[in-house]
Amino acid sequence: MPTVIIEGPRINLSRKRSLIQKLTALVASAYDWPLENIVVILRENPDENVARGGRLLVDVGRPRRSPQEHRSSSDEDT
Repeated sequence: MPTVIIEGPRINLSRKRSLIQKLTALVASAYDWPLENIVVILRENPDENVARGGRLLVDVGRPRRSPQEHRSSSDEDT
């Protein structure tokens, strides 16, 4: 059964649901398998555990998002 593992920053619950649904549909279509056979695992990494360019994100901040992404992340329902 196909398994997708995504590692990234923490996101709110509504974004997780959307990501899971979209990834599941995409992988099911690519493999021509039923949705129920697709496994998606999200691994969230706090900024103190991730570095870019040799510096922790907690010290330098995350890469900036577009204004549209910023507006849609205001629905924090974690």
